[in-house]
Amino acid sequence: MDLQTLSTAMGNLSTADYERFVSPFNEALFAAECTTVNRVAMWCAQVGHESGGLRYMEEIADGSAYEGRLDLGNTQPGDGRRFKGRGPIQLTGRENYRRFSVWAHSKGLVPTEDHFLTAPTLVSDPKWGFLAASYYWTVARPKLNELSDASDIEGATKAVNGGLNGLPDRTNRWNRCRALGAALLPTTIERKPAVEKVLDYPRIHIKQDTFFNCGPASTQTVIIARTGGLILESDLGHQMGTDQGGTDHIGLIAPVLNKYVSGADYRVVQMPNDPPTKKQAQKLWDDVVRSIDNGYGVVANIVAPPSNYPRGVRGSVSPQYAGGTVFHYIAIMGYADDNGARAFWVADSGFVPYGYWCSFEQMASLIPPKGYTTATGGHLIVRVGEIWAQLVGINGKGWPQLGGRTLVDAVATLGQDMGIAGFGPPAGHTDIPQRATVDDCVLDIWTQLIGINGKGWPQLAGRTLVDAVATLGQAMGIAAFVPPAEHTGVPETSTTANRVLDIWIQLLGINGKGWPQLGGRTLVDAVATLGQEMGLVAFVPPAGHTNVPQPSTTDSRVLDIWIQLLGFDGKGWPQLNRRTPVDGIATIGQARGIPGFTS
Repeated sequence: MDLQTLSTAMGNLSTADYERFVSPFNEALFAAECTTVNRVAMWCAQVGHESGGLRYMEEIADGSAYEGRLDLGNTQPGDGRRFKGRGPIQLTGRENYRRFSVWAHSKGLVPTEDHFLTAPTLVSDPKWGFLAASYYWTVARPKLNELSDASDIEGATKAVNGGLNGLPDRTNRWNRCRALGAALLPTTIERKPAVEKVLDYPRIHIKQDTFFNCGPASTQTVIIARTGGLILESDLGHQMGTDQGGTDHIGLIAPVLNKYVSGADYRVVQMPNDPPTKKQAQKLWDDVVRSIDNGYGVVANIVAPPSNYPRGVRGSVSPQYAGGTVFHYIAIMGYADDNGARAFWVADSGFVPYGYWCSFEQMASLIPPKGYTTATGGHLIVRVGEIWAQLVGINGKGWPQLGGRTLVDAVATLGQDMGIAGFGPPAGHTDIPQRATVDDCVLDIWTQLIGINGKGWPQLAGRTLVDAVATLGQAMGIAAFVPPAEHTGVPETSTTANRVLDIWIQLLGINGKGWPQLGGRTLVDAVATLGQEMGLVAFVPPAGHTNVPQPSTTDSRVLDIWIQLLGFDGKGWPQLNRRTPVDGIATIGQARGIPGFTS
């Protein structure tokens, strides 16, 4: 069933509103064995009526009316609200949530038999809400498919409703859906490849030194995974005020992480609601995935009562928690997503086996009412690393399309080919070591553009990259390409922020207005002009330079720099025929017949 068919079958919302339902709706139809027109039409009629055309995936009331309802299995205080009606068929009550969990576990859909007892709000999610309807259709009301085959709309309505309430609407829906014919039938669900990412860290240091050092130990794991540096637990504990009572709160850990992990910008996220709201749980997932993808672990503060001790999933062994409610810190060092079955890899300093997979849903139930600290600045490291690579090549080995040269050496080679005095690349490329920190990467980038100690490059006759390109243009006779008579040197600055500003200026000009020696052009537009002068197809600089406002933050400047070297969205520049500056220089070298230059 495609989006348009689902929209027609349900009929109450816009097509866009139904878009997020298509995949889980089809999955649920297969799970409910609704694979004929009659069965799907009946499903749509009953589910559509009960949910108002899928308008309601959760009961509007707060569930208090179900408090103490023993017939629903609500035996614990708060069960009424906790197990309120969710999903299009309104799964309600502790016992029904338990039975749905057991069913889903038997199908291999969830890791444990009490999955939705520990994370009931998941049933509001379309995937699980529709599968709850599948459970209801095949287990709680097992004759529904038989009634559908017999076109018995009244019998099916009685099975769902207990009477004939809403029969006219259900009948109208049934007739409308049957008229859609084979378009109703579920389409095959394309399974996405499972995603798994775990940061590398030395297992030998996981176990905490003392019974109260879980905070420092978890912090130590995150630091060593990112930097390779081992900081003693005792030193970390001293900095975060850890004593025999433990580490007071998660807010004491973020500053220590930021001290040792450059560019990470760890921030604390609180999860005050227990159970968490759907928004809070999704934010946890998004924060962890972003942090891990950028190479940074996450430290979480958990509260684990005996009824909710962490359970190993994905074939891992459960940790040996004991002794009542455990207040603890753990390091989340990885994540996995297998078509909605999500989990976190936990480095647990306190309990054997010290590492295991915990389902995302359980972790979301363990952290409240505490919080976690996640890296928010990781994208900066990624961008800076990609900028570094543009200038020196992947892993500092130069670019294949430049004959194994860096951008500086490629420009030197062009100048040598043109017979420009003093332009001469080194005899061979010396690999540049990959840098581990933002600060070191930025210093390398600054040096590539301006020269060692800001004094230009010997292979460019003591010029910066900008002045070297200006010299190439002058040699070609391009109007207004006039390099300075000599390089006066750029004062070396000691801070990363100031170096980033210098780099921004080198690429875009003073105040973003281009460079006088490039005829008021940026470096990108200057390379485009060189290509145009040589008659290269689609090398067309803009008619005039549009000033680029200088951003006020380092982060924003780094983004501008990334764009200058890779193009908008990393897709190259229109004026370079969708090439990056590196590929633009390679194309120019190829046009001149320089060996090793290939576009």
